[in-house]
Amino acid sequence: MQDHEFRHILNDEIHGRPGLTVTAPARITHLAFTLTKDDSDPLLQVTKLCDAFGVKPPVEGARHHSAELASVLFKYERHGEFYRISVTAQNTRKKQEAISLLPLGWIDELPGKRLVAIHTEVISGDMKPPTPQFLKKYFGHEDLAGSRVSHGRATVWTDFKIGDDGYTRMLILDQGLTPLSLGRVSRRIHEIETYRMMALLAFPLALDLQRRLGPLEKSLAETIEGMLSTQGIEEDARLLASLSTTARDVEEMSNRSSFRFAAARAYSALVAKRVAELGEERAINYQRIGVFLDRRFSPAMTTCFAVAERIADLARRSERASNLLRTRVDIALEGQNQQLLRSMEARTRQQLMLQETVEGISVVAISYYLFNIVAIFANGAAEHFFGEGVGFPDWALVPVIFLCVWWGIRRLKRRIRKSHPEVQTTARTSPKVIIAASPLGESK
Repeated sequence: MQDHEFRHILNDEIHGRPGLTVTAPARITHLAFTLTKDDSDPLLQVTKLCDAFGVKPPVEGARHHSAELASVLFKYERHGEFYRISVTAQNTRKKQEAISLLPLGWIDELPGKRLVAIHTEVISGDMKPPTPQFLKKYFGHEDLAGSRVSHGRATVWTDFKIGDDGYTRMLILDQGLTPLSLGRVSRRIHEIETYRMMALLAFPLALDLQRRLGPLEKSLAETIEGMLSTQGIEEDARLLASLSTTARDVEEMSNRSSFRFAAARAYSALVAKRVAELGEERAINYQRIGVFLDRRFSPAMTTCFAVAERIADLARRSERASNLLRTRVDIALEGQNQQLLRSMEARTRQQLMLQETVEGISVVAISYYLFNIVAIFANGAAEHFFGEGVGFPDWALVPVIFLCVWWGIRRLKRRIRKSHPEVQTTARTSPKVIIAASPLGESK
């Protein structure tokens, strides 16, 4: 048997991001950086870090890597337009963040721009549960979101705010979860924040496009209103130029925003999925994380989706208006062409009548010159054969020569028509047939 060339790659993909085990008490630092095409590969910094601790570095082109570095667990994940780094310090009771256990300055050399930075503290259920007063002091305010998750075996608190140190804070109370389940809970809440921020990258773009959509919609409405009156082909050409400008601007906006809005839709769906996976229950008097996001995150996403729909709707309307106006312009041009062709046909008929008249005169002229030639020849022949002074009756040559010339010209015209039938066909073709073959009438 021959294996498919992608068999092992596809099989290893579902095992490429295994969850890390977390044992309380623990501290976790989660970071996410956006990348552009000009940024270097973050895998180079991950390799440098592994070499500094003497552990196995990631393979070339790896999209994920996990390693145990002295007293911390390190994990790297590469996604399409961003990458994530997670540092976990377990079984520690020190008030020291996990990221501080890595070499000094290493974090500053990471490529890209930091979008997400979270400090998460995991406390054991053996300790006294946090009171509202403790949570207010821990986060610095009371505007928190909290939920009991995993069938009540853990509680999560966060404020989704960036502190003075540049980090968002989260607190997890372990109430009987296994290390692997606790790791999944921490991963889910980190992914909720990461995907939330990635989805919101479309929000500033949506606000900018929203300001530009108003004038474009007004211009399109005015153009469509102008189509209701018939003011001539010049006015139609002006309206068509205005529609083309609107369609161009809409297409530019669509090209600029289509990827970002599609990504926002995908990220927001992931946020909803991760929230559903938490299995939330109400914790004390705090609003659940899902409710918090529904009230403060969903409106921004609704704005993005509404702007995307407005762009698509404007593109459809401008295309329909352009098609209608182009049809009207084509019909007007067809009418002008019909008038032109009718006048051309009249002129052609006049030319044919004039040509036939000229042909009649030509018969007379040719007969006249031919009569003189034949008369001279006939008189000379008569004197030669019958003696001097004997003449030929010239008047008898006139009808003969005239009929011969007329019959010769008629025969010549028949031969020309037989050898070039398209001449006769074109001369007798109606204007409608010619329009059907013309470029302006090709769609009629």
